[in-house]
Amino acid sequence: MHHHRGDRITPCMPARSSLPGIEIRPHRNLRSLYLTYLLVAVWAGVLPWLLPASIFLPPVMVLALAIPALLLVIVFIWWTGAYCRTIIFRLTDEGITWERGVLRHHAGTIPYKRIIAMEIVQGPFPRLLGISQLKVRTEELSRGRMVNFDLKINGLTDAGSLKNAIHERMGIPDRRSVP
Repeated sequence: MHHHRGDRITPCMPARSSLPGIEIRPHRNLRSLYLTYLLVAVWAGVLPWLLPASIFLPPVMVLALAIPALLLVIVFIWWTGAYCRTIIFRLTDEGITWERGVLRHHAGTIPYKRIIAMEIVQGPFPRLLGISQLKVRTEELSRGRMVNFDLKINGLTDAGSLKNAIHERMGIPDRRSVP
């Protein structure tokens, strides 16, 4: 079953799916990725001014600069672990739901019928850690114009399988089985 929306053909979901719900949590290497970004930021953003400061400024001033920077690093290390533990995605009969957030909780649902494209993204650091991201693009009419939204599902070790599971729920056949 398909219906037309503009020039695009989009699948219609059956009234009720017999597919079981799927829960997705990021791989622990997502935290490692965030900590790698922190290491790069400290190396490129803090050390270039802290090392010369330690040579040319009195020790008390160096400590006054270094202690707040160190406290920020410690808070960020704690936050990355706490944040990664809050991330959860679910494939339901109606769409993809998500929850995340340490200080502020965010949650939402994307209906399958609004998904227009999916893309697997993997930069150099995630590739080294064996994880990738599935970017789910949606489109909807808002105030008379089309608005796009990207849901980014990070920390996946097999983004292709998740993409195929979403296609299955959308009523699109598995593209790997087509010659």
